[in-house]
Amino acid sequence: MADDKGQNGFEDEEIQGAPPVVSRAELREKRLSETVTLNRYLYLQTQQFEHMLFNAPDLQSLLEVLLVSMPRHYSLRVAELWLYDPEEVLAGLIVGGQRYGRHLQLQQDAYVMQELYDLDPDIVVIDATDSRMFEVLKSEHGIDYALLMPLLDAGRMIGSLHLGLQDDSLVIGEAEEDLLAHLAIMVSACFKMAVTRQQVSQITLLDPLTQISNLRGFEKDIAREISRARRADQPVTVLILEIDEYDDLQDSYGERRGHFVLKKVAERISSDMRATDMMARLSRQKFAVLIPGSGEMLGQDIAERMRRDIEDFAIDDGRGAVLQVTVSIGLVTWEPHSYPAVDMPQLARQMETVGNKALESAQSKGGNHVVHGRLSTLMV
Repeated sequence: MADDKGQNGFEDEEIQGAPPVVSRAELREKRLSETVTLNRYLYLQTQQFEHMLFNAPDLQSLLEVLLVSMPRHYSLRVAELWLYDPEEVLAGLIVGGQRYGRHLQLQQDAYVMQELYDLDPDIVVIDATDSRMFEVLKSEHGIDYALLMPLLDAGRMIGSLHLGLQDDSLVIGEAEEDLLAHLAIMVSACFKMAVTRQQVSQITLLDPLTQISNLRGFEKDIAREISRARRADQPVTVLILEIDEYDDLQDSYGERRGHFVLKKVAERISSDMRATDMMARLSRQKFAVLIPGSGEMLGQDIAERMRRDIEDFAIDDGRGAVLQVTVSIGLVTWEPHSYPAVDMPQLARQMETVGNKALESAQSKGGNHVVHGRLSTLMV
């Protein structure tokens, strides 16, 4: 009687505990027959939302997607994001985070977030009877349920996303839990990539002398703020500033002291700004200040305050010399309801052009003036 041998002439050996051998046809049939019943609305919304996540070009845009677009997209009440930031790295990377109030919180202690979950963090829905409801979404009223989504990196908690619901309309079964757990993984991955890109961009978008944004950074900032202003139907104002007679100052005192003046002027102007305002150095002695939520009157008041402040600012160079300079300021405001616009990049360029022309007008008056430029009503 011949021994049973395999293809290579060796005896077949049965492996204890191994699954039975399945033919390719049987395996294919098994795969085709396996189905999952999943809430179609949640599935389609999550598909679309993932595209929104991946299309966010930077960290600020990703925060906008998570904290503003996500609750609207899923018809939820509100979103809240906690991020682990023990060394305040994120605090330095996030521009204008104050606009989100308590909806964006940077935590220095990971334990605060870990307390919200079990030992092995996973998504969870809690109701008003759960003690964790006293910790999350504190700034909101009328929240009956909260969906908690842990954000992990190699098992380490890097954040926690909280979604507030007014009722139990979001039906979550086992399949939906898997889908949302997958979404949490996508959010974590996109957040990590956005932070990395922001750290790289910070090097290329900062002016090395003054440590504020450079021209490229300003162009990104104004494009983002114009888009935000359009969604919120709120005005945005841009100030274009230039130090008067800077060439004469540098000729008299030298390049080193000229640079010192630039730094001190940038610091002084920054001290007058709100937390949500942004400043950039556009060229050698030219700066820009971006003021979200500011109409013409507020923008004019801010510009005049900055002009007077620099006029009264005595710059001590530490070597016995006290220098005083003045600035000319061109101002332009965009009101979405007054000047409807479709082409956002074109609008950003037009605001820069109008602001520069207003600056030239201020300089033609002898400097140390604020001139208001206005956008064309024919803009589309």
